[in-house]
Amino acid sequence: MRARTPDRHTTAFVEKIAVLLEADGMSRVAGRLFGLLLVSAEPRSLDDLAKQLGLSKASISINARLLEEKGLVERIGRQADRRDYYSIAEDILERTLEQRMAKIRRFQQSIAEARKTCTIDDEIVRARLENMDMAHNHLLEVTARALDEWRDHRGKRTTQPTARTR
Repeated sequence: MRARTPDRHTTAFVEKIAVLLEADGMSRVAGRLFGLLLVSAEPRSLDDLAKQLGLSKASISINARLLEEKGLVERIGRQADRRDYYSIAEDILERTLEQRMAKIRRFQQSIAEARKTCTIDDEIVRARLENMDMAHNHLLEVTARALDEWRDHRGKRTTQPTARTR
């Protein structure tokens, strides 16, 4: 199935996502690829993605693998077709929140370790580190609770269509 050319609003959305992900440390190409897959109902081939984004197939392939390694997209094979297709991971929200929680946890653990091991004589610095430690613990608790609630909510929705069930 051939995808139609994105309209100007879709193109603007894809570029906006690219800028957002670039600010988060990803390449602009990975961001554009992720943005296009977000608004794609069906898995897309590397050839199709390259054509839609006006980029080389090699560039798309490298960035698709990067997004796959990060758990943001899934590679899908089709019977009697040797090409790889890519689609947004079905559990993208859960994966993204888990990744963010892991980053927060690493930062919080570093702060907690500094509070235990560093000699800090200044009360302002001690208070700052304590507040950061407490804030990160709070973020982890709230995010974990929100993730559990989302999973409960999502589990109750059994009629949600996916690209793999259509």
